[in-house]
Amino acid sequence: MSAIGSLKKHRIVWVWGQITSQLRSELIAFWGETGALTDPCEAWRRTFEVASVVRNADGRIVGVSSVYCAYSPGAGALYWFYRTFIREDSRDVGLAPRLFAHTYEQLALAYAGEAQAPVGMMIVVENPKLETAAGIRVIQRAGFQHLGIDEHGQSVWHRLFLS
Repeated sequence: MSAIGSLKKHRIVWVWGQITSQLRSELIAFWGETGALTDPCEAWRRTFEVASVVRNADGRIVGVSSVYCAYSPGAGALYWFYRTFIREDSRDVGLAPRLFAHTYEQLALAYAGEAQAPVGMMIVVENPKLETAAGIRVIQRAGFQHLGIDEHGQSVWHRLFLS
């Protein structure tokens, strides 16, 4: 596990494929404490999708990015579907975009160019704050293109890996 990205008082650590039982316990506790995932079985399952963790100056987990690979019928290709959660008291300006960029860069390095690999990352916007003009600007600055609205009324965005 290496600390690749950082922002002020936070350290972003790439953990994809390196989740230990201790880290798994930390993640389950983090999600439970914050109310992000209250079902411990679902939290355990999700630990296998964690790509990066954000740690504060004390070494506590304050944020997580996760991805899962799935086919997008609307886009006609495999994508990494991206999710993120940052503890409310740690949501510093710029942290979420940096966490996204870090996860995108690491996945692109690891898999871009492989014939059967996902072609990019996709997000389904569940947070209404990201549906504001300011939120949309942040998503666009991160290099995303809007694909449309899904069957649940949520915006779907994607960013392809560079070839």
